[in-house]
Amino acid sequence: MKLLIIQPWFCAIGHPAQSLINLASAIGRDERVEYLVSSNGEVGHFNDSVERLRTWGEVESYEVTTAVDDSNTVRALLALSRMRLKGRQYQRIFFFDESLFVLALLWPLFSLWLSVERISVLHLFGPNPVIMERRNPWQRFVIGRFLKRPEVRFYLRTEELAAAWRAAFKKVDSGKITNLPSLEIPDDVPQQYPKKFSDTLAFGIIGQIRMGKGIEWLVPAFQKDASIGKLTVAGEFNMPQTRGQLSVLNGFDGFINCFMSEQDMLERAAGQDYLLMLYDVWDKRMESAVLYLAARANRPVVVYGDGWCGRMVTEFGCGVVAPVDHEETVALLGRVPRPGSAEYDKLLKGMDAFRQAHSVKSLRGRVIQELLG
Repeated sequence: MKLLIIQPWFCAIGHPAQSLINLASAIGRDERVEYLVSSNGEVGHFNDSVERLRTWGEVESYEVTTAVDDSNTVRALLALSRMRLKGRQYQRIFFFDESLFVLALLWPLFSLWLSVERISVLHLFGPNPVIMERRNPWQRFVIGRFLKRPEVRFYLRTEELAAAWRAAFKKVDSGKITNLPSLEIPDDVPQQYPKKFSDTLAFGIIGQIRMGKGIEWLVPAFQKDASIGKLTVAGEFNMPQTRGQLSVLNGFDGFINCFMSEQDMLERAAGQDYLLMLYDVWDKRMESAVLYLAARANRPVVVYGDGWCGRMVTEFGCGVVAPVDHEETVALLGRVPRPGSAEYDKLLKGMDAFRQAHSVKSLRGRVIQELLG
């Protein structure tokens, strides 16, 4: 049996390529598994990412002109059809990312030619308000028809998201809509990052720089009151216009504008006392790559208390829950447990428990069973 894993957003800034590489490394070299990814030579990190992916299996690529767009999913289906013409047949297809409506609309046609045993789809988002409020019956019909197809399996990253999709499409067999955990923590033995204790607390916003991470109000707060600690904002803007929207970063001495490799991100995260995950514009049912980063660097997080992130922090005790009010949150940052205290050690133990529960060792068997079993 052959499985083809497709990532139409492989070229996108942020986590798509690294997340697929993490999955591939967890699967290991397996003759049954191959990869199809989007290609764009203008993306600086593309060549390095695709070579790392080739470590784990055969990789085909297809050219795209955009990082994340509906056309990337269309081009993936066309590339898959060309591979079929060359005699490459796959019993199972797994879309690691996709434009759901486009895939749902086109799959009935392409399925006649591709004839697969199963098509699995990993979707990162919840059902949008248009679907939930039934304002677009055509979109609901197309997606519902797709989900009902016998060969389709629909995966979400969290149980919160899966529950929302099951509620939105009650006529779809609930067993076809479930969560598939991320394999973002490569092993169960974390790399050791010694902490150099300082009187000044170090807070970090690490990763893709975009609106909604609290940057626009956190940066002024730290500039106004240095006694809170030192804030580092490190990463790459998700799109050019974000630079203008986050003008507060201009001249901010804690801003590091750069693309970071996985190792760079780990080292940058380990240099903080806390990682901030104060997402104001965010589907709270979604997971966050930063929590996995924090687990690998063994640093606690500061999050809002609702959604998946809040549930994880509450369940494992791996961070501090912040109030929704910005001023109250800033005040909280000034009194969080300090490194070396019993309270801070307790947070690190909680992060260790989260890491073990979400390590490849703990989750690999389930993921492999879903994809290949």
